[in-house]
Amino acid sequence: MWLVEDDASVPEELLCDYFEGIDDECTYGEFLDDQLRSFRWNLGQCIPNITLSSNEFSLLRKQRKIESLIIHTDVYCDDGVGSVDLVQFPDLRSLSWKGLNKYSDFECLKDCIRAHGNRLVSLTLDLVDWYRAKDIWTDGFRRQSDEAMPDNFLVQRIMNPEAEDEKVILQSLEYLDLSAISFENADIDMPVLFNTENLRTLKLRKCIGPLKWLELVSSSGKMTELKSFELVLTNSGPINTMKAICNFIERAPKLEILCLMLRRPINWESLISTICRCSSLTRLVMHSLADEGNQVLGGEGMPWPSGLERLLQDKQLACFGSSTPPGELASQLQVLQARPLCKLLHIRATGEAMLNMYYLNICHSSYQPFAIDKFAEWAFSADGLPKLTVLAWGDFSHEGHYSEYNVLLCRSETGYRRLNPSDISLWDLVNDNMDMLAACPFAELTDLLSDDYI
Repeated sequence: MWLVEDDASVPEELLCDYFEGIDDECTYGEFLDDQLRSFRWNLGQCIPNITLSSNEFSLLRKQRKIESLIIHTDVYCDDGVGSVDLVQFPDLRSLSWKGLNKYSDFECLKDCIRAHGNRLVSLTLDLVDWYRAKDIWTDGFRRQSDEAMPDNFLVQRIMNPEAEDEKVILQSLEYLDLSAISFENADIDMPVLFNTENLRTLKLRKCIGPLKWLELVSSSGKMTELKSFELVLTNSGPINTMKAICNFIERAPKLEILCLMLRRPINWESLISTICRCSSLTRLVMHSLADEGNQVLGGEGMPWPSGLERLLQDKQLACFGSSTPPGELASQLQVLQARPLCKLLHIRATGEAMLNMYYLNICHSSYQPFAIDKFAEWAFSADGLPKLTVLAWGDFSHEGHYSEYNVLLCRSETGYRRLNPSDISLWDLVNDNMDMLAACPFAELTDLLSDDYI
């Protein structure tokens, strides 16, 4: 694997010098032809033309055996920067692309789907801002064609291109992660296109109109193979929103991981009743949004519906996550006759809240600096949560962007303490459940850059 990690301090010209250094005969000889199996561009910056283009100077021109690509680009790159060609990788099985920002990016994705779509096992796409992406594609399309505009460019023109009069179906797809995608005017083709019945993991974050798609899957009468489902709805939906979600969950009898971030109003009773019937569930995350614009909380305390107590006492539910503030959550748990049996508990405060506390000394009333300490003191006591192994506090989204502000606590002889590097088994528990800890991110990709200047 060739990894280019986050480093906003590295100027693009130096990156180009770096790649040019690798590209000379002496250095490039260290990488035999077709040696690499994965490549990761995680800088959040524009991709130099020397990296993924198909010309003779491309860094990866002789690495045709690459199976996995992870790309995170700046959504504000100029049209002339960062030519990308994915067709040159015939063995590609996993593609993650966050920050598609140019007409050429979407054309590149279309060509990739046409050439390799039936072999893709994992697909992650994040457009960051659907309306901006739509405008960019529309402008580029109009410059090159007089055809009528499609109702949904991504589904009808990019994800579902017709090759020799046959539509491409992602028949091997098992992992699908979509953010800032619109399902409007495209719902009929979506379940078949994305191989929904056979997906193992489905993540829909801040998409437009995803409930229609869920309803189509539910109405088919067929069960899905889903083991993990994540849904983030930041806009208040119609009155039948919860019904659509519950019906979809019922079509996933093998579900093990369920992560939800929903905006009020929420019918908690109906939701919990449905979740209680998920016999395979081992990890549950539930966040309630009152105000999408509240960057500090990114969630609020949720009520305690009937059935939740029984759900948390299920021996197989090992992990639970909530954005309910520590003090409020402690009050809810302390009145229960029987304590929850989870091993890992995550209380989320957004990265914005953590930054405010650590750098600006600004604390929301629900997130006082010592609130988590008071909660931990109770949770790890004899009167607390008997099976609790690790208490996680903070924001674990976006591949650990806020990791230096997060807190991981465990049981000790005197009560509780922070995890040490030597706590191998505890770190295994954390790392094995990182998908759950990072689920339902509140911050946008574009928010992360502004955080770096605080």
